[in-house]
Amino acid sequence: MTRVWYNKSFSFVHAAINLIKQQDKTQEFYIIASHTQAHARALLVADESYIEPKGLVAQAYVEWCKAFCQKHHINVFVVGKEAQTIAKYQAEFEQIGVRLLLVADAETLALLDNKALFAQQLPADIAQLPDTITVNSSQEFEKAYQQLRQQHPCLAIKPAISIFGLGFRKIDEKRDCLQHILRGDEYVVGLEELRHAMQQQDSFSSLLVMEFLQGDEWSVDCVANHGQLWVAVQRRKFMGNKGVPSQYIDNNPDIAQMCLQLTAYFKLNGQFNIQFREGTQGIRLLEINARPSGGMAMACIAGANLPFIALKGLVDGYQTLLPPEIKTGIYVGEVSQALLLAQHLS
Repeated sequence: MTRVWYNKSFSFVHAAINLIKQQDKTQEFYIIASHTQAHARALLVADESYIEPKGLVAQAYVEWCKAFCQKHHINVFVVGKEAQTIAKYQAEFEQIGVRLLLVADAETLALLDNKALFAQQLPADIAQLPDTITVNSSQEFEKAYQQLRQQHPCLAIKPAISIFGLGFRKIDEKRDCLQHILRGDEYVVGLEELRHAMQQQDSFSSLLVMEFLQGDEWSVDCVANHGQLWVAVQRRKFMGNKGVPSQYIDNNPDIAQMCLQLTAYFKLNGQFNIQFREGTQGIRLLEINARPSGGMAMACIAGANLPFIALKGLVDGYQTLLPPEIKTGIYVGEVSQALLLAQHLS
């Protein structure tokens, strides 16, 4: 039996563990999960669960992880928290008999996390990004805005470092803050208010000024073996159908080719997610997430149990696996489910 540890990570871990257990008919994997929060959902479905100490980061967290692995006889460590730091110590984990499941090396993980550097370094023949300029001041913003606005009817901004699209805003040249509130607009900021806020600071953390892509979006859930893409499931989100929860399992050849090239170029490994969106000049790469997506369970409905494949590929070798057949042309969706997290005893 292989003892697998998921440390603190995002909410997808709950779904990942459930999916692994659904396919692990011979109980090959014994799943251990840990989190700093006692009510984290992943702890409900793991075979064993533990509470991580709060406040540990960097080297201190690495040392705690190594000690945890030795104490609980971990064979495979699926790294979530502090992945960039832990990746630097892969050899030390291997010395104590622990294999790390990581999407990339530390340098590549850092690059994927910084969208400004990523945009600067990605070769154009690998994948096309939206037209983008990085700014750190009001003056730089004005220059970038005027330059890009001549080429595109609408622009947007987002932080160079963020997750889940946090901080992304479409720039509105006509309406103000109150109008957006009254209309219930999300992810929109008025141009004049944005300018005023920027002018109050000499400089700020890197922001990306970019063309606004108005078309459909694709979230591609992938598994790869050190640069060789093993499976990629395209979930297309029809942006014109607001309020419709379904997604479409697509097979767009341009997206498939870009996923192959991105995986090979960055030597991506394990389970990760790539986001695309269509603009007036074609489909553009938004970002590569060095982790599974929150919607990966929908991708698995199409015929590929992604977290199980990633584990089996690492432990037994991908040469032992048959490539899954993906059912395209189907619609998928999710429903919420109530869970009892804990019971208070007075």
